[in-house]
Amino acid sequence: MPAGDRPELPTLVGRDRERELLHEALDQARRGCGGTIFLVGGDGMGKSRLTLETTHRGRRAGMGVLLGRAGSTVRAVALRPLTEALALLFRTEPILEHACLRPYRSALGDLIPEYRSTETATTAPSPVLLAEAVLRLLSVTGTGRGCLLALEDLHDTDPATLAVVEYLADNIADQGTLLLATLRPEPGPAWDLAQALGRRCSGTVLRLEPLGRRAVHLLAASRLGLAPERIPEPVLDRLCRDSAGNPFLATELLRAMQDSGTLVVESGGCFLVDEVQTEVPPTVRHSVIDQADRLGPAGRHLLTAAAVIGERFPISVLGRALRMKQDDLLGHLRAAVTAGLLAAEGDDHDWYAFRTMTTAVALLGQLTPTDQAALALQSVDAVNELYPGLPGEWCRFTARLAQLAGDVRGAVRLLALAGRRDLNAGRLRSATETLDRAWRLSQASADNPLRADVLHELLCALVESGEARRGLRLLDNLDDLCHPAVPPERLAAVHVLFARLALLAGRRADAATQLDAARTVLGPGAHDRQTAAVDAVAAAHLGPDAPERAARLATHAVQKAEFAGLPGVACLGWQERGMLARRQGADEAQCCFAQMRRLAERHHLPLWRNRAAVLLAEQRWLLTGDTDALLRAAERARRTGASAARHTVDVLLAWDHALRAEYAEAERLVEECAAEAHRLGLGDSAPLLALVRAVCAGHRGRRHQLDAVLAGLSDDGTGPPVAALAHGMAATVCALLEEDPGRARRELDRAAACDAGRPAPYPLTGQQGLGLLLAVLDGDADWRRCCEVGATPAGRLHWNRQFVLLAKAVLLGRQGERDAAGAAVTAVRRAQAHPVVVHLGLRLVAPAAHADRWGDPVDWLRGAEEYFCRAGLPAPARACRAHLRRLGVVVPYRRTTSRVPQPLRMIGVTEREYEVLQLMADWSDNRSIASELFISPRTVEKHVASLIAKTEQANRAALSRYAARVRDEVTPD
Repeated sequence: MPAGDRPELPTLVGRDRERELLHEALDQARRGCGGTIFLVGGDGMGKSRLTLETTHRGRRAGMGVLLGRAGSTVRAVALRPLTEALALLFRTEPILEHACLRPYRSALGDLIPEYRSTETATTAPSPVLLAEAVLRLLSVTGTGRGCLLALEDLHDTDPATLAVVEYLADNIADQGTLLLATLRPEPGPAWDLAQALGRRCSGTVLRLEPLGRRAVHLLAASRLGLAPERIPEPVLDRLCRDSAGNPFLATELLRAMQDSGTLVVESGGCFLVDEVQTEVPPTVRHSVIDQADRLGPAGRHLLTAAAVIGERFPISVLGRALRMKQDDLLGHLRAAVTAGLLAAEGDDHDWYAFRTMTTAVALLGQLTPTDQAALALQSVDAVNELYPGLPGEWCRFTARLAQLAGDVRGAVRLLALAGRRDLNAGRLRSATETLDRAWRLSQASADNPLRADVLHELLCALVESGEARRGLRLLDNLDDLCHPAVPPERLAAVHVLFARLALLAGRRADAATQLDAARTVLGPGAHDRQTAAVDAVAAAHLGPDAPERAARLATHAVQKAEFAGLPGVACLGWQERGMLARRQGADEAQCCFAQMRRLAERHHLPLWRNRAAVLLAEQRWLLTGDTDALLRAAERARRTGASAARHTVDVLLAWDHALRAEYAEAERLVEECAAEAHRLGLGDSAPLLALVRAVCAGHRGRRHQLDAVLAGLSDDGTGPPVAALAHGMAATVCALLEEDPGRARRELDRAAACDAGRPAPYPLTGQQGLGLLLAVLDGDADWRRCCEVGATPAGRLHWNRQFVLLAKAVLLGRQGERDAAGAAVTAVRRAQAHPVVVHLGLRLVAPAAHADRWGDPVDWLRGAEEYFCRAGLPAPARACRAHLRRLGVVVPYRRTTSRVPQPLRMIGVTEREYEVLQLMADWSDNRSIASELFISPRTVEKHVASLIAKTEQANRAALSRYAARVRDEVTPD
């Protein structure tokens, strides 16, 4: 076929180096310098494609091109590739009578029928003479233009052909002929010849390595007719994984993915449809089976057995399952590795893997289900013999084989055992995944006691990981497990775990139902060992409503569990005791959590140890404000997959950011925690997240936002326990920032009422802190009361302690102990953990300090005024300026355009008008505004009229409502 009529070849990708080397060799041959190149690679690596590329280039350059192939479907025919190559030459070029070839006519008779005669037909030519004749023939063919002799599949050829190839390679350098031979890197005469010629520099061995990710990317783009950037990463990931860089496999898999609908190609790109499975293409399957067959019956049997074991397999198990001698096993493995079917796995000499998953799937497709089951059963027996007790990953490994062998019950037991081990070791992600597999597999089993055991372990993992929503979906399976064969103790334990999940989800009524069901199953005569967990979870359920009864139940749970040898249940009891004790302060709670940690360490319970670490870190934060331990606990929880613990820490960190006036970070964490809580179904964290939102709003003086949050926290005794905290920590501070001390005291009273109805989880509702400071300033609390509060565990908490110190400073100042009073304020200022309330506290105590002549109230007020101005809190800033003026300090009038929000600046609102507008948000009259701003009521009236016109409000009342919205919604630049 003329070169111009040949079909266009597909784009050659990833072989630039090899192509350049072959092109250079062709150019050298045309210049009269011959050579030999052995192109070595496994099936599908592109040997034939590179050969075609080279022959096409040779033809385009006018070279004499001879192409022959050894047959692989029948027994090797002597000299077949040479005969095929020379036949092509004599069909196209008249060189039979060339003078240089006449002496070699008889030698060429076996290759060229025209040279065969009756006298020489029965006489075999000398191999050397035949090789020299071929060499002369190639020389004549390449005269003045160069010659290319390409022989494909040299591994399938006969010894006579190899003898000619060796002679040519040794003698071809001085004539313009390039000998290009392809072969597989497998043991045999052809491979030995290529290696020998390479060692003596008579030939170059060019190995074809698998394509890299970039080359596979370009190959996919070329075959799909798309730009490379249009190939998404998931498509590329699957192609690289399943083809292992083999160009033939990659091309065939792409075609199969398109044909099956797994890969959808559009004009703008392509995408995967994961629900659609891709079968192994017939061409790939045939190629794999052909390679396996070349290893012989024993080698193929070894490969199919390995495919049953898995894509990765240990050769110790493979050899024991097949009862194969070590030498035979290693010999077959070496052959499979050389053939490119297998590869050693890392540094572990016992593990091997299939080069591609497709190879294993194709081999499995040749087995009947009965054959697979038999091989899997042999492998199960082998693992049990080699690794008694199935330590480590062998349990999970054997479970898959047991399932393949048809032993579903055995597979479930092994998966449950593996999951339980992961759970005990603190590997939550692995435990949850494994136990979920066991549960889904157990649906095919009628063994209800086994299913109950698996469900119990799975629920334990889901409780520890905080996946409440996922766990509660399993409630529908309870009816199936109410079977006489299921022990009551196991069924009761399942009910208790559902109760814990319901508490995590904030579904307290469901938790009570499950606890009642557990008590009913156990009956009135249940042993302490059986009821300890019920008591511990019941304590958690009753804590918000009946703390005293809950504390008794938690104590009973600890006693029962420790006596019965149930350390996990004892840890749960200590946790509940500590959380109940925390409402009064830190000391007893610290002891409970420390005991919980000691118990967990003594009995090697990593999950309980981590949970104790979170609780102790929380206590440290409450006492000192230090978050380092919380951050370490969060990292530990992230590593182990303890989502509930990490979520708890993140909520606490959001709360800490809010108290530190880092509102953007607090709100970011709140949003992330809310999304995580929704995903996991952790409804119990919603009130605490609402508290953080309340603090963010209240500490910025955003009354409308605060009221919206408080509306969701009922304070009638039925709402969440954090309602008391929201009123004490957020609403009270907001009222003080509005310069409304009367409202602040009412908020403190409301917080106390909420705390009496449903005690808050932390003693931070104001009675032991901010309320004490206000009482001291009003003269309603004396030194004795202050010392009593300061000595309580609650008074020593970081949030409360700053107010206790300020209260003591005021009382010390009244007693004339000026230095001690100043030192107390200095301690508060040095901490600066909560800037809003610190500056607010200084603004509150400054008048008392001035009256009693201690401290530096002028400096405090100046610092507070500066802070409040920058924070966009005008009311306390004005109060600070007013107090400074009363102290005789000249206060410069602040005129910064940044004070006026941009939307108001755009309509022409001035700085003074903006100050009037801010005061109108509280519905103040002209006289009050004038007094606050030190201007006349008539001037105020002018500003109000101007504001009504600029903001397009109907009247003064509408302007006041507008001012309230601006205060809450618009942030100054």
